[in-house]
Amino acid sequence: MKLALISLAKDDLDGNGPIALLPLFGGTLLDLQIRAAHRFGCEKFIFLCPVTHGALLQKIDAMKQQGLDAEYVRSPSDLVQYATDEDHIIYIADGILPNAEIVEQLSGAPQELLLTVLHGDEYQEFERIDLNQRWLGIVSLNTSRLSALIDIPDDWEVGSALLRTAVQADCPRAIISDRRMGSGAIAHVQSEISAEQYTRRKLRDMPSKSSNFLNRFLLHPLAKRSLPRLWRKKAAPQYLGIFTLTAGAAAILAAAFGYGIASLALLLAGSVAQYMRAAMVQFDSAVTARDRTGMALDFLAVTAVLVLLVKASVALTLVPNLVITFLLLAHLLLLRAGARDRRLALMKPDMRLILLALLLATIFGAFPYGLYGATLYSGLFLVLDRYLTKDSPEKPALRDQ
Repeated sequence: MKLALISLAKDDLDGNGPIALLPLFGGTLLDLQIRAAHRFGCEKFIFLCPVTHGALLQKIDAMKQQGLDAEYVRSPSDLVQYATDEDHIIYIADGILPNAEIVEQLSGAPQELLLTVLHGDEYQEFERIDLNQRWLGIVSLNTSRLSALIDIPDDWEVGSALLRTAVQADCPRAIISDRRMGSGAIAHVQSEISAEQYTRRKLRDMPSKSSNFLNRFLLHPLAKRSLPRLWRKKAAPQYLGIFTLTAGAAAILAAAFGYGIASLALLLAGSVAQYMRAAMVQFDSAVTARDRTGMALDFLAVTAVLVLLVKASVALTLVPNLVITFLLLAHLLLLRAGARDRRLALMKPDMRLILLALLLATIFGAFPYGLYGATLYSGLFLVLDRYLTKDSPEKPALRDQ
């Protein structure tokens, strides 16, 4: 069994408490370390904290309520009782955050491994091993080696003791290159300032999926500006989800009373809130479930549009209008996978862009024509995308010589 040993032994540089309890991404740095350890494959979480903190106890209680095995220890002698010789331990030092690439590297079968970087002036904050390498604060060891820690004084750092144990045992070393370090392979947060710098770097590198001009040039920059404020509210994702569903339900009600502009404006507002929520959730590496809130909003949007269509149609035009609407929905489903030809990504229609087009058409009293135009546009996009993909030159396959 893999055990995660996460250190809360050091206070931040401002003396406000353990580094791991610094606020980050709507939670704490410790939350991100726990998610990383979970992805390592760890089944038990042990927190090394010489001084008991109420926030840590609350976190352990919350983890136990979720069915996770979590404990905290104050000294190395207490640590030994939670591990057997058949277990494997992964130690994460104070303020250390691995990126997805490092997590993937350690998520396989248990192996002894010491993460290091070649000595350089920019890595002064990491502990030095020898003349050439510095330790990056993560070590993977067999728990049988913990017996060497039983007799060490309580004032010794467990991380340094584990490092010496690993070096003396000639554990294999994985040297992280400067290029990988520059891309954020290992982050070392030590204070509120460095936590804010890390947050800004994550926002700067926030992935922008291949999407249309509305998302890329308006909503994506808006999300980058809004997330630092949203992260200060731990319940922000839940509030955004509630607003999204409430706006969708209110849109149906407004459509039933014939308020087309209000209905579509509510749907568009709910869609923007859902975009912000998705932007927050993407930083949670533990989230792998399907986005049910987004799916629910799509259903509510389709319902509201159908109600508006019935209100705007007469007996002779109702059936043709419904056919056009279902054709538009079919186009959107086909476009879910994204544009095959990247040159068309900026023009790709999605539900949000269609809602904006329908809102503009409704403002000018031409809701059905908005549907016709959206269907024609999405259809032409599909044809053009398929045509460009078909005609794009393929790279010749390499043959064995």
